[in-house]
Amino acid sequence: MYEYIAGLLQGITEFLPVSSSGHLVILSSLNESLDLDTYDIAFLHVGTLLSIFIYYRERILDIFSDKESFKTSLKVISVALIPAVAVGLFSPLQDIIDSNKNILQITGAAYLIFSIILLFSNKIKNDSDINFNEISLSQSFIVGLAQAFALIPGVSRSGITLLTGMYLGIKKTEAIYFSLLLGIPTIFGAWLLTFAESSFNLNSAMLGPTIVAFISGLFAIKILVNITVNAKLQYFGLYCLLLSVFCFIN
Repeated sequence: MYEYIAGLLQGITEFLPVSSSGHLVILSSLNESLDLDTYDIAFLHVGTLLSIFIYYRERILDIFSDKESFKTSLKVISVALIPAVAVGLFSPLQDIIDSNKNILQITGAAYLIFSIILLFSNKIKNDSDINFNEISLSQSFIVGLAQAFALIPGVSRSGITLLTGMYLGIKKTEAIYFSLLLGIPTIFGAWLLTFAESSFNLNSAMLGPTIVAFISGLFAIKILVNITVNAKLQYFGLYCLLLSVFCFIN
């Protein structure tokens, strides 16, 4: 039962700026019988990965139908992946986080910092009309640097990359698209790595929760698009602040 709740949380919070990994840390702290390892969480991410494919299926197909568009997209995404890949593969950060007994407090601190960023998100002036195919490699790399911080529970991957893109002058809707498109290789790579580390064993018990994550993820993307366009991200800042308080008092 709790695995399905985890799937629902994963789907909803993966795309909203509230950190899906942070929510799973909190859920695990509330129910000690819920023992989600790194592989289980990565498996849930596959559901949200499919959500991105379905929601942006037309734009993704357009990328592959045009040679120049494909080359541009490949360069932008590849450069943005460098920081997260470097930190994920060549630093002990993930192992330190996974094995830390104070993970709830670490999550709370991350939520606190991220809540402040969200609360002041309406101060970001986004008057530029930079589209996805106009993103420079330097801008892409900066967004990638921001994404690397999302390895810490409490920092939203979609939120931090979206806000960074907006700060760099990328049009809101295009910043959302870039953030979610960047999530495809990031999420798939994380799953593939943990899948290989588990000797390619499939956990059939996570199939149902993954489907739940997929369905709820579709709704979450629509909510993210509507809220971002209407500049209401600061409301999520209040929510993250409450989560931070909860982490510290438990």
